[in-house]
Amino acid sequence: MTTGVELETVSCDLCGERAAATLFVGTDLRFGRPDQYPIVQCMSCGLVRLNPRPTRDALDDLYERDYPVPVLDQPGSRRWEGVRRLWHAVMGNYSDRVIARAYGRVLDVGCGYGKFLLPLKEKGCEVYGLEVNPRCVAFCRSAGLTVSSGAIEQADLGDASLDCVILSQVLEHVGSPTQTLKEIHRLLKPGGRVFVFCPNGEGYLRDLFGRTWHGWHIPFHLYVFTVRTLGRLAEEASFRVARVRTVTPDDFFTTSLKSYLFGGRTDVRAVTRGRILDSAIFRALACPWLRLADLVLPGKGDCLDVELVKA
Repeated sequence: MTTGVELETVSCDLCGERAAATLFVGTDLRFGRPDQYPIVQCMSCGLVRLNPRPTRDALDDLYERDYPVPVLDQPGSRRWEGVRRLWHAVMGNYSDRVIARAYGRVLDVGCGYGKFLLPLKEKGCEVYGLEVNPRCVAFCRSAGLTVSSGAIEQADLGDASLDCVILSQVLEHVGSPTQTLKEIHRLLKPGGRVFVFCPNGEGYLRDLFGRTWHGWHIPFHLYVFTVRTLGRLAEEASFRVARVRTVTPDDFFTTSLKSYLFGGRTDVRAVTRGRILDSAIFRALACPWLRLADLVLPGKGDCLDVELVKA
């Protein structure tokens, strides 16, 4: 049951089917809210979604109340750039690869605090951001970035005006992933690319942590994708899947572990507990095992890394 959160019931975004099997009923294990929501799987195409779910206005209110605005890392000395890149590779951080591959006019949808936009701007790209959290929008603007408040449908951009779009941990948050990808298709130039990153519904961390897996992130994650369902979404939006890989970032593991250890309690926020799990020492000890698991379990890494191309 929910306590004062406005809800809506939706059919499957991929095939329109309303019939769905309930996988389980869960709560917010990260921020400690007691409301309960069903996770269901479409009986026709297999897409997993939250249903019923908070309305867009209700979700925006939860984002503003619960999501923190992190502090951006300050650029380090070029002398240590190689060390930083190696550390990111060990941690399963994909940001360096996106920054290296993105070009031209770039839109980051759900840009948060601008972790992609600032280095891309420094690289010489013309960058734009969209973000629903007004605190993040204010933070990015104070850093000199061009960031607008709202969703992709509200972007003031012309047809075929972009070279690249970044969807980093975003597609699972939007009300209609199909419509979002169709709108991005309209905005991209022919040959333009979309970099999609989202939790892998067939990853080994889901198998390991079950209901405390970070990828559920109730009620903020409205969908959970697999390679197959994401591929079907891309096809519906007239994209070609150019590349698929999986990787397990260290924070995917530590967030799941925090939910397992501290989740389910309304008197604590699991996200703020277990600081030792966020330490460089713990991450350095855990990450070799995550990289090994990614190697021996191909396709089971916890983050889907998919590159789409507009034909």
